[in-house]
Amino acid sequence: MMNTMKMLPLLSLLLIAACSSGSGDYELRFPALKVAIDDSVVLTAAEERPLPVKIFYPEPADSYPLIVLSHGTFSNRNRYDRVAGFWAGQGYVVMLPQHMDADYGVTPSGYEVMQDVIRTRVADMSQVLDELPAITAAVPGLAGKIAPAQYVVAGHSIGTQVAMLLTGARFRTEFNGEVMESSEDRYQALVLVSDPGKMRLMPRDTWVASAVPTFMVTGTDDFGTMGARGAPTEGQTEILRAETDAAVVRYELLLDKGDHYFGGLVQKERDTEPDHEGLAIFNETSTAFLDAQLKGDRRARAYLDSVNMQAATAGRATLARLELAR
Repeated sequence: MMNTMKMLPLLSLLLIAACSSGSGDYELRFPALKVAIDDSVVLTAAEERPLPVKIFYPEPADSYPLIVLSHGTFSNRNRYDRVAGFWAGQGYVVMLPQHMDADYGVTPSGYEVMQDVIRTRVADMSQVLDELPAITAAVPGLAGKIAPAQYVVAGHSIGTQVAMLLTGARFRTEFNGEVMESSEDRYQALVLVSDPGKMRLMPRDTWVASAVPTFMVTGTDDFGTMGARGAPTEGQTEILRAETDAAVVRYELLLDKGDHYFGGLVQKERDTEPDHEGLAIFNETSTAFLDAQLKGDRRARAYLDSVNMQAATAGRATLARLELAR
């Protein structure tokens, strides 16, 4: 099934600040590129499980970086259109594999069950890259549009842990001492939609453990289905830091009163006010990160490093840069 849509600009809160913050003339592409959506691809996972993949891609002929997004716990591939469609309209191909826990496909009866879910999710994300030739052949509109080796991994909620494992992070669980890791090395950048360090059993600042440039959005009310950090320090998962000799840049976008779901705009519906403003700030700022990392846009990099985010968003958000050399 394929349809097209014209992505309209959201609030565009940040564009005026690009000129006033010394960051040059960086701006998003408005009007956005026309976006096609294909939901016909179904891969077969290693355990003979169907693996549907929803795809968003720009219609104009060109070569675009690829973003693969791991959805939130018990959610599905259809709950992230507002993020995936925006990125696609700015010149990215976005793919969302539907994992085995989607729509409560597994019963969360214990930590070991969720550990297995994470393991299969990691495999799903690598399989998407493995089968790009087959996916492209199945979707004629994708022909020639995926830039070779320009891959970004993104994740929301439990998908943040999955995305981190795919970019060099290693976890040792408190329950059985197992080290969770991945040999995947094809993803060049990481986008975390929520803070993995706010989840139960995860220590603070988990997000800095990957070995690639990282962008994370979180909020003061960012707590999800898996709950807030609830175990004492000695009972938490141990984060085994990734090793790299290069300086790795990281950006943290903090939304005042931002929650885990942007008010129900992603993952699942919520009985609360939709946070269109927060989502717009995330979409636009994460795109600047993607443009800087994947497209080498120096204006985007200057924007990220100089914008006064509080002024640009009337106090709603702050943007912090952290650079660690390992």
